[in-house]
Amino acid sequence: MFDQLKTILVEDLQMRTEDVVATADRAEVGLDSLAVVELSALLSKRLDIEISDYELLELATVGDIADLVAERCRA
Repeated sequence: MFDQLKTILVEDLQMRTEDVVATADRAEVGLDSLAVVELSALLSKRLDIEISDYELLELATVGDIADLVAERCRA
């Protein structure tokens, strides 16, 4: 699931590939509040899962986001 998230972050949100690692926090990859809103919409569109921007803002790292995405995909 991390790879799918990384693809969305790099290709759609223009994050730098080398910055998108599981241990990076949102600020390190450039996930500000606007990017988080966009990410929420992209996850809904691409993966057919609902994760609110508020939920994403509560998560500390890219790895945490990937874990939540994986959890929602299994549900």
